[in-house]
Amino acid sequence: MTLKCTEPIKILSVRGTAFEAAEVGSGSGNVEKAPDADVSSDISTFVKQELAKSDRPELAGAKSVISGGRGLKSGENFKLLYDLADKLGAAVGASRAAVDAGYVSNDLQVGQTGKIVAPVSYQKLTYKKLILFLMLND
Repeated sequence: MTLKCTEPIKILSVRGTAFEAAEVGSGSGNVEKAPDADVSSDISTFVKQELAKSDRPELAGAKSVISGGRGLKSGENFKLLYDLADKLGAAVGASRAAVDAGYVSNDLQVGQTGKIVAPVSYQKLTYKKLILFLMLND
């Protein structure tokens, strides 16, 4: 597909999970070394980097996502969601309302102000649905 836009300012959004990965060596672009730059600054300082380890799939690239919101009523109830996700091999997501309420950390937030997800299966569960599902599948 070829698109042409004659406007002087262009805004483009690409859904990263909508494309197959390119084969190694299939491109024809040149690789050029960027010029060295002095990027030192006394305005800010790098303190540390922390990486979260999980056996669950990474949210943005998961094929299946189980998501909860304010209807789960507490962060403790998200444990039920984690248990279900483990059984299904799914990633766990959360609504902005659940994140704002402090139920879970913001790295689980999906949607307009969170991570973009494009799973094959996306289930958003309320507390009652989650309890029923776990009772029927235990």
